Order: sequence, then structure tokens, then C-alpha cells
Amino acid sequence: MYDVIIVGAGPAGNVAALRLSSKGYRVAVLDWRYDIGDKLCTGIVGTECSEAFPIPSELIYRQANSATFISPNGREYDVGSNGDQALVVDRVAYINDIAETAMSAGATYHLGHRVSGVEVDDAGVRVQVRTSNNSTSFSAKMLVLSSGFGTPLLRMAGLKDGKDSDFMMGAQTEVEIDNVSDTEVYVGDQIAPEAFGWVVPLDESRAHVGLMSRQPLNGHLEKFRVQLKSRGKIRDEISAPRRWGIPLKPVPRTYADRTLVAGDAAGFAKPTTGGGIYYAMLSGQMAAATAMKALETGDFSAGKLRSYEDDWKEVFGHELRVGYYARLLFESMNDSQLDRMMEMFLSPEVQQDTVLSSDFSFDWHSKTILKTVRHQDLRPLITSFGSVVTPFLTRLIRSSLF
Repeated sequence: MYDVIIVGAGPAGNVAALRLSSKGYRVAVLDWRYDIGDKLCTGIVGTECSEAFPIPSELIYRQANSATFISPNGREYDVGSNGDQALVVDRVAYINDIAETAMSAGATYHLGHRVSGVEVDDAGVRVQVRTSNNSTSFSAKMLVLSSGFGTPLLRMAGLKDGKDSDFMMGAQTEVEIDNVSDTEVYVGDQIAPEAFGWVVPLDESRAHVGLMSRQPLNGHLEKFRVQLKSRGKIRDEISAPRRWGIPLKPVPRTYADRTLVAGDAAGFAKPTTGGGIYYAMLSGQMAAATAMKALETGDFSAGKLRSYEDDWKEVFGHELRVGYYARLLFESMNDSQLDRMMEMFLSPEVQQDTVLSSDFSFDWHSKTILKTVRHQDLRPLITSFGSVVTPFLTRLIRSSLF
């Protein structure tokens, strides 16, 4: 019997495996994929994330300290930062590197193993698994579910899976580029309804091109790619487009008897940008710490494991809540209003008060969001947008009080 079974070899699962195995616990990691870390992602991480979870230098494509934002009417705004705020990394290799370190510490990885059932009782956890050749099962004292957004395993463990919650879909492809040196962010319903599209250079010749939206992405990515190609920014595709789900809210509960939920499976992604690597890793770290306490005491009850949810809420729960209401406010604006909002928000004067201020952070958005909506120039502008928009402004400001 293992001490902990971890389902999902993503950022959260690998960090949890590393922390637990490094302390001598018996850990099994199960994943249906054979390629660890193979998930769609822009590959942008904040410098704080890279300090907390170091990235080998050879896996860093480039440093990022600026971006260009393109409004619905096509106006371009260059935004810099005081020092490097983020890194563009080889996401697959980064996550795989953590997994290899966990393996070296003693964690056992079972790839190509698709979980088909979960049973939890007073005796422990039993996980049924299908492989290409047969079926088997694993037993442990505890279970960490980090198996991705919308995983059906939550219901098997007695938890709601969050499928009825808010979410977006992302789509991305890798392309050849020309004349693109910094990240470009495109806003407007013609690009990505109620969200945005992006071009993230990996080096001088390649970039990720993608977009996300709540709305069905029926031809939007192809239209965006054609538009970029007509502007001479990109050439041919290197990889076929792929899609993935992006949670906008945490699942209702992230713990149960003998069970913890981390990463995208728990809904831990920034509602503003859809980024989830750092919060996933933090949640994996906290899940491991909670699991160790339970293993030390022998108490695996939901009441004991509730401290995990208290921990993540204290660290980034406020960020998720404020970010969610900021997204609702953004989505309530039409393209004309977004044009006006971006013109003022990205003006040199307001940038000094917001994105260029000393407390701006790539990973922690709530301060900048609240500073923006309370700004002496921006708040009156948002209020002037009328009855469709202003209720969302009120809800955002109220969300910061809890």
C-alpha cells in the first residue's frame, strides 16, 4: 500500500509528489498520458513562480518585461515594466523536470494508466486503472486528485466536479513568425468574444498563437491566424490547433475523507488571464503539507483535511475571487467601451499608477485590479458605461471586502 496516490502528473501533482517523496513517503503518480506535462499552455510564468519553483536555465526561452496590447479598433499600446516580470519557458520540459526530480526522490510514476474508478472507505483508498493491456488497482492511505479541469474523478470521490461552474475554452497553435519580438494581446469580440487572443514569441522564429473565450470557438483561431498572416506577422503553422478547458472558479469543496484536490481539477486558474501554473504548484505544495500532517497523525477525515482549503484560500483565494469579478466586469463591456477603457487605462499617466507601480505583480492581480476600478479617472469612466456595466463594478468592489 502506498501512502499517497496522486492522479495527474501536471504542475500540482508533480510538486506534491516531489514534496512527499523527498520526506520518505511512498508515492504513486498515475497519468493517462505518456508525455508528462503535455498540456496546452502559453508557457508564461512570473518571476516569483520561477524563484519558488526554480526553472533550469536551458528551459527558459526568454525573459519578458513588455507587451503590446491591441484594442478592438486596432490601436496599439506598448506596456513595459520595471524589471522582468515573467519568463517564457518550455512548459512541457519544465513540468517533466519536476517529475524526474520526484522520481529521483523515490516517487513511482505509472504512465499510460487511465483511472476508471475511485473507492474511499475507512480502510483506505482504492483506485482502479485501465492500461492498454489490462486492468489493475492501486491502494493507498490518501488520494490527491490533480487530474485536470472537469475531471470525473471528483464525483467518484464524493465531490462536485465543477462542470456546472464558469469556464472558458482555449485554443492554441505554434507558428513561424516574422517581425514579432514581444508578446501581443488582442482584445475584441472579432478576435475572441468577451476575452482576448495572443501571440507569444518563443524565439526569433516561433510563437504560440491562441485565444480563449466562453463562447464556442468556431473558426475564431483560424480567422485570427489568417489576420496575423495578412499583416506579415506569422507564416505557416508548426503544429495543429489544440483546445483545452480553463476554470474560472474553484470547485465547491477541495477536500473529502482521505482526498485532496489541487491544480486545474480544483479550479485554480487566474480568471483574468487563464494562467494556472503557479497556483497549481502552490496548491500541490500545500496538499503535500496537509497530507504529511494526516499521515503523521493517522487522521484522514474530511475535518482534518479541511485545513488544506483554509490554506489555499488564505494564500490565493482573494486573488481568485477578485479576478473572477474583474472578468465579469470586462465581459460586460462592448468593444466601443473597451476601446475607451484601454485608451485611458493604458495611457502613460494611468500606467504609472497601475502596471508600472512598485506593487504590480504578474502573479497577484488583485491590487492592480482594485487600484484600477477605484482610480480617480477610470471609475467615473466605467460608471458612465451605464446600467449593463455598473452592477459588475459594484460587485467587484464588494468582492474585495471579504
